[in-house]
Amino acid sequence: MADLLLVGGTGQLGGKIAERLAARDVPFRALVRPQTDASALEALGAEIVRGDLTDLPSLPAALRGMTTVITTANAISRILDGAKDLTIDAVDRRGNESLIRAAEAARVRRFVFLSASDQTPAMVARSPFMSAKQHTERVLRTSTMRSVIVRPAAFQELWLSPTVGLLPDRRMAMIFGHGRTPDPYIAVDDVAEAVVRLALADDPPAEVDIGGPQRLTRHEVVDAFERATGVRFRRVSVPRPVLAAGSRLLRSRRPELASVLGMSLVRDVEGSSVDDRPLRALGIEPRSTTDAIDEMMRTSRPGG
Repeated sequence: MADLLLVGGTGQLGGKIAERLAARDVPFRALVRPQTDASALEALGAEIVRGDLTDLPSLPAALRGMTTVITTANAISRILDGAKDLTIDAVDRRGNESLIRAAEAARVRRFVFLSASDQTPAMVARSPFMSAKQHTERVLRTSTMRSVIVRPAAFQELWLSPTVGLLPDRRMAMIFGHGRTPDPYIAVDDVAEAVVRLALADDPPAEVDIGGPQRLTRHEVVDAFERATGVRFRRVSVPRPVLAAGSRLLRSRRPELASVLGMSLVRDVEGSSVDDRPLRALGIEPRSTTDAIDEMMRTSRPGG
């Protein structure tokens, strides 16, 4: 019988976590929105409960009998993909707080929350997404449950993608700010494995900040794409003042875009303090950014 609830299991990271739970023969329940296809989770043996973080009355049934919760649910990726029926505030701030309160009421013992690294004052001020993550962490620290907060660096799958201006098909790349500050981009697979190991550990740490094994600047990322494709990219600069103005002006109207611009600006100015040592301490050999780029370009080719 399942005693672990996975929230966000239809997303990229949540799906990887679900696969790893199934591979370990760990029974789990998945909270899935009523309109979302759950067939992949059902194929893994998950018990599906329909509900939504924004629908508070749906949460008690999902949490009944659970001792552990893992949540990776967030709104920003779905909004950037075109979703119109949700907001960062509704999901990442108020939704996660509702889940925490409902989990406390259901006597859940362990709550594993996927947060984000480098929550500096400037980052939180510039990014509604990061502000919501910080709010959820504050709520968890006052909770009666044992919490495990996992803070990964920038995901390779997002920050090396067309969503944030890397366009191999057009041989073009956006350079945010100076593009000379290194980032320890991390693979979704590695984060998924870390989350599962921490969720199942006897005595996990309360907070874990994890990055990838390779620190590359934005220009070095583009260099790697050029090597992988054998062609030169046109580099389009987005100056820091433009990033700052965009993150400020779009904050209320398009908070997801404001978050991307704000995070890009602060990463360019401040860099990141995390590294891969916590991954290796968990026994995980992390994927490098250049390996990720090579794999992306190889699989994008016909027959790749």
